Amino acid sequence: MGARFALAQQSRSDTAPFVVRRVAVRVEALAALLGAAVACLLMMAPLNLGGNSEGAVWKTDLLVLDLPQAAAAGAAFAMVSAALVVALGQRTAWIVSCGSAIVLLADGLSNRAAPTENLATASYIDCIFSGILLGALAVAVHGKPIATGAYLIGALGAIEVGDQTPLPSSGGGNPIIQWVSVGTLPAWLLVMTALLLAVGGALQHDEPATDDENTTLAIGPTLAVLVLVTATTLSTGWLVRHAGTPAQIGVTVAIVIAAAMAAALLLPGRDGTLVLLAVAVANAGSAIIAVPRPDWSLPLPVLAVVAGLAAGRRWRSPWMALAATGGLAVFAALTADAAHRHTVIPVLGVTLAALIVGFCFGVAVPRTAGSTVVALAVMIVPGLVVALRGSSFGRVAYSPRWYRDPNGAVSAMPGWMALVITLGCAAGIYRLWQIRSPREAAAPEPTSCVIGTADGSSAGRKTGTVSVTAGA
Repeated sequence: MGARFALAQQSRSDTAPFVVRRVAVRVEALAALLGAAVACLLMMAPLNLGGNSEGAVWKTDLLVLDLPQAAAAGAAFAMVSAALVVALGQRTAWIVSCGSAIVLLADGLSNRAAPTENLATASYIDCIFSGILLGALAVAVHGKPIATGAYLIGALGAIEVGDQTPLPSSGGGNPIIQWVSVGTLPAWLLVMTALLLAVGGALQHDEPATDDENTTLAIGPTLAVLVLVTATTLSTGWLVRHAGTPAQIGVTVAIVIAAAMAAALLLPGRDGTLVLLAVAVANAGSAIIAVPRPDWSLPLPVLAVVAGLAAGRRWRSPWMALAATGGLAVFAALTADAAHRHTVIPVLGVTLAALIVGFCFGVAVPRTAGSTVVALAVMIVPGLVVALRGSSFGRVAYSPRWYRDPNGAVSAMPGWMALVITLGCAAGIYRLWQIRSPREAAAPEPTSCVIGTADGSSAGRKTGTVSVTAGA
């Protein structure tokens, strides 16, 4: 396209006192972690579906039917917000993130006052402003190693937890699982997130003047999201309304792979590598049987994401990531029948899925914030495997009530479908690397993603426990 998505410049001055820089780094990291987690949880879980038994059944049905479209709208707004704020600077990005969190807090309080009214509308509001928060926050932390690492952990951890959550029980149960599975998050969490984002914005100062490159409109990433989200939404909606014959499945798989390749080519250099990896791992992760599993396994996805990011930085090979993703798809297919009867299989599947997701995002972190948002959008929008699981009841969902059902029907077909998608994405990456030379993929100043340092100094960036640098 010729249009470039400019790198957001780091706004914190190197001349600031050491104590100020140290506090700023920690505040930014915590704000990025909570902000990304809140945004992704709200886009992954239905509003009040598990915690409310009142109201008309049609309202709940309408909510579930609209959830894929609401998630797609949130993913699109994430890219739009990132494209708009990148030219305005990181301080503006922090302000937009904080404003979105405040809107989410107000909407959450409103939903508590009238929990049975306008569920579908409230879900759209949550998804749209969560998308704005996710996109603006990606620009706000870009170029800040520790905050970028926290952002990825918060977003990917929340996506994995939300995607693998079982049907919420109507009475009792683990309170953490209950609020994770219900879109209305605790008010204290939203308040804390908004406050941290406000403090993070206040700590930004001495921002450099915006040059001509930074004002370039992000046409490429924006079109990439529109192409990929539109193709996925239309394909899943079509597949769920039909019987799902091998020919129909093959057509939808080909459409999504072609859309993923087109989106990858719209991104600069080899940034599209992560998008193709995200398409493959999102479908493979959806194919596993994730329930039932014990409550103690709830933290495993987050810990596995951290380990995956570290491993991806250590072995930066997308081919290893594709091999692991293909193995996960085969695992899902071979264990489909036995997973509901043996708890160890869902626990192992959930951990492997989160580990591989983190690994994929570790081996190919893009140079630009916009490309990262495109890859996260892929993880949020329900894919073909989810539609295939819902074809028996006519919804793009794991069950008629959206979540993974411990007593649901099992089939090996989603796993094999995910394997075919992975092979298609592997062909796409091979072709992308033929078209885009290594020279195009090399960034002049790589963006590192480091976790575990005490401050934002260059020495600390070399000693983190997790380090992810840009480029494929």
